[in-house]
Amino acid sequence: QMNKVELALKNTSQTKELLLGEGVIAQTASVFHKMYPGQKAIIIADKTTYEVAGNTVHTLLEKDEIKQEEPYIFDEHDMHAEWKYIERLDERLSETDAIPIAVGSGTINDLVKLSATLTRRPDTCVATAASMDGYTSYGASITKDGAKQTFSCSAPKAVIADLEILSTAPMEMTAGGYADLFAKIPAGADW
Repeated sequence: QMNKVELALKNTSQTKELLLGEGVIAQTASVFHKMYPGQKAIIIADKTTYEVAGNTVHTLLEKDEIKQEEPYIFDEHDMHAEWKYIERLDERLSETDAIPIAVGSGTINDLVKLSATLTRRPDTCVATAASMDGYTSYGASITKDGAKQTFSCSAPKAVIADLEILSTAPMEMTAGGYADLFAKIPAGADW
């Protein structure tokens, strides 16, 4: 009998792999091989998320002889999901056929999944915080022309959520994730 995650993955059209548990980051290379055999990877992160998990992902892929582009690391302090970063990421991804691996939470995930959609390729996400509920959503919340907008996009083909990493995120980020979930009930009624 299938558990709820297996049932959800069976019935979704896009996200086909979800690893959730302690130490699952160690399976990143095997997930990449399974989802994208023979493909090259490119890690997308910010300075903090690269330190938290990106460097580990890079090392794991390297050990498993998965070809990689140089990681693309946003170095802005207090970065938000804004259209200017989509343009920069689109430009970088248009130079390669590598599969992007988003290492981060809301901002990085939204930027990567929208840019992957715009450059016509799948992506994978390695979660670093339980700060929102949109890892596998078909939308990316991006500020464009001064307004926060939700853009339709593909969901990541795979998500790796290591509880050891998620539990080290700042408490405020975890609280933000609970608030995001709680807000869905009244927001759904409002919509």
